[in-house]
Amino acid sequence: MKGESKIMHLNDISKMSRNFTAIIAAALVFVFASSAWYEASAEEAKKDPHVDIFSEDNYPSASQCAVCHQKIYREWASSNHAYASISPMFHKFEQAIYDLTQGTIGSFCVRCHQQVGTQRNEPREAPLWERSQVAREGITCITCHRVDEEFFKVNGERNIIAGDIHAAVYNSKSGSVFEDILKRKDELKIATDDTERGAKIHGDVVEFPQISKSEFCVSCHQVAVNLGIKLEVVWDQYRASPAAKAGVTCQACHMGKVPGVNSGYEKAPVAVVAGEEINPDRDHHNHAFYGPGYPIAHPGIFPHNPDAENWSIREWLKFDWRAGWGTEEFEEKAEPFIEAFEGVDELVEGTGAIAVFRGFEALDVATKTLSKRLAYKNRLETPLKDAGEALEAIGEALEPETETAEMREGLEEHFEALGEAVEELEYKEKASNALAALKSATKAFKGTWSGDGAENAHEKITELLAKLGKEEDAGDREDIFEEITTVKEGLRKLASQGIAFYAKVAALKTVLDVNFPPDWSDPDDREEARAVVEANTEELEYKKTMREQVMNNGGKIDGPFFENDPKVGEALSLKYVVTNINNGHNLPSGSLGAQPEIWMNVALIDPDGKNVWESGYVDSYGDFADVHSIGLAKGEVEFDDQLFNLQSKFLTTNIKGTDREMYLPVNFDVDQRPFLRAAPQPTTVINHPPGARMEARSIPPLGSKDAKYKIPAKAFQKKGKYRLAVRMRSRAEPIYFMKFVGATEEMIQTMNEWMVDIHPYTVEFEVK
Repeated sequence: MKGESKIMHLNDISKMSRNFTAIIAAALVFVFASSAWYEASAEEAKKDPHVDIFSEDNYPSASQCAVCHQKIYREWASSNHAYASISPMFHKFEQAIYDLTQGTIGSFCVRCHQQVGTQRNEPREAPLWERSQVAREGITCITCHRVDEEFFKVNGERNIIAGDIHAAVYNSKSGSVFEDILKRKDELKIATDDTERGAKIHGDVVEFPQISKSEFCVSCHQVAVNLGIKLEVVWDQYRASPAAKAGVTCQACHMGKVPGVNSGYEKAPVAVVAGEEINPDRDHHNHAFYGPGYPIAHPGIFPHNPDAENWSIREWLKFDWRAGWGTEEFEEKAEPFIEAFEGVDELVEGTGAIAVFRGFEALDVATKTLSKRLAYKNRLETPLKDAGEALEAIGEALEPETETAEMREGLEEHFEALGEAVEELEYKEKASNALAALKSATKAFKGTWSGDGAENAHEKITELLAKLGKEEDAGDREDIFEEITTVKEGLRKLASQGIAFYAKVAALKTVLDVNFPPDWSDPDDREEARAVVEANTEELEYKKTMREQVMNNGGKIDGPFFENDPKVGEALSLKYVVTNINNGHNLPSGSLGAQPEIWMNVALIDPDGKNVWESGYVDSYGDFADVHSIGLAKGEVEFDDQLFNLQSKFLTTNIKGTDREMYLPVNFDVDQRPFLRAAPQPTTVINHPPGARMEARSIPPLGSKDAKYKIPAKAFQKKGKYRLAVRMRSRAEPIYFMKFVGATEEMIQTMNEWMVDIHPYTVEFEVK
């Protein structure tokens, strides 16, 4: 009955999805009233064509700093700071909150994650590929080293001093060594202003002591919204910790010699100028910023790599690195198919079928983006441009250059070559079926367009898009868009034969793993991109090693400690002791309070090597079997009633029933839309917002918790040696939450791949 009631609980929670973050929406209205100013500023910036140029020049990119600070750049490039703006999970989460709160949060989230972009008045909703390079760098060099004020706790509000690469930087020490460098400008071939020749560097180093203090980290690592809902809690934990009392800073553990341990700093030059190491015995602060987080972005996009900038972010997102594109093995295997399809595409292109297929694919993407931006006239430019380009591609098909009969005849030779290559495949049955479907579609193909209807529809959509771009009223833009949708679907019907035909070509390419988008049709491009991916993968392995060290240095497991002797046919009670050996903050700590996961996985293996009991197992999605498990709700796994889980969650108070455990503070109401009632007592008295509080399960600094288990008697069926395998498991985001905010399967797969095991070990014992 206990497990059953928990499943019902989860079902209730799923019904609440429409109310996601409603309490936050109400709470933030006052805090983010300034968002109107923000939008207005962005609009003003658009009026002056020189603004963007000036703004870009006055916010230098990390790649400019890398010229002299190569070591620091490499450490930073794969760090969580560098990942802040790129994180696809951040974007999914932030957009979900924004949509469901009707925009009341304004720029709250992006002002930490894209601080430079926010200060440059880049619109909050702008995708990465529309942002400046420096904004895509998240917490970049100037985010910290162009700050000269002590802001303390202000929820990400920090003023970055604008200035080109030659402007002064701010550091923990003054520029006494730097002054000596300036005296050797000609020798070192450096330039401190645009009138000089040489490597461009900053013109001064100004002492700013707070950058080396824990307080400097507060503005983004202690975040609360109105009425006291805490989304970042690290500072609260740190200021009450033994580390704080001993004067140990955040930097000492997160930028020191050993990840997560106060062990001093390695020695390294502050810079390398013209091949000369500058101040080589200086304390080096590692800009990897050791932590438990990890990236799930495309490895061509992250870590930051100047070589990756040869392609746009949108192009990278089309590069299938998991399929092996660009590797020697893949290209050799694909070569015979690629050659055959080049001939197929050449013949089909003249009929217009390719233009129709790809044109409609691109048009669908562009109109989908348009539908989300109709309320913001200043954000329509890019999707309107994309839609126009798609229409141009479709327009190429209006006057076919190749007769259908000519195409059919010419395809026979290429189909024969494809058939021979397919016979060599291990999975030839699936490929043969796809080839047969294509041959059948070829026989039925009579051309792409018919009559004047297609041309008229094409012209109509073009006119409507131009009208949409000029319309000032948001409601009228909605009406125009509906008309565009109607005409577009009519055009699709007229072009259906061409779309269906080339879809069969694309399907066969997909089966054979050679369905390259136009941007990646050249094998040389794929091989160059693969080199970038492999270089980035190497950097990610370094990050993974750092992450594992942080987690292993932050906690330990002792045990098992038996409460009774292990005997056949008897239950066994035992415990493990989990200790947070970190003296600076809780285990776990970090963002959102309720998101980072650390849980215990214990399994009993009998003398025959069979797993006879387990706690901390996961369902088919990767979630452990608590009340939020999708697998549990579907009846695929049993409720894990002995789960040891350190993940904190919110408790929400509801109109009827008891408190509910939730991953965000949402109050379930009987009304159609929840609203925030006036509290009978102020937040300052109860220390949490009314109707929501946090159920803290994390372990405080140097504290311990017992993980108690009772293994049932049925697990001990025979005498002999049994083994208890134990590990702590760590993951940045729960899968149920990722699905809730619309994460892709690729994101979920990568999240699970990065899951790390902490202190795994096995103990053998005798059962009599």
